[in-house]
Amino acid sequence: MDNIPWFAWIAIVGIIAGVTSSIVAAVLRSREKQTEFAGAADLRGLVEQSTASNQAVLDRLALLELRLASIERTLTDIP
Repeated sequence: MDNIPWFAWIAIVGIIAGVTSSIVAAVLRSREKQTEFAGAADLRGLVEQSTASNQAVLDRLALLELRLASIERTLTDIP
């Protein structure tokens, strides 16, 4: 320790800080990916639920279309 000049300590501290910051960045990226993946599963569930709801609305609209066509035929048949 006594043999190391003062300006060499700048490089040593820089290397240690760089390694530490890269480790912290890697850990944070890993956690972000895990959170993102969990969010994707939630989003997938919401999309499936929305798709089912939209299909039910489309089915109901198809039934209304049939009823409207029947009423139109009845009205055109009346003299």
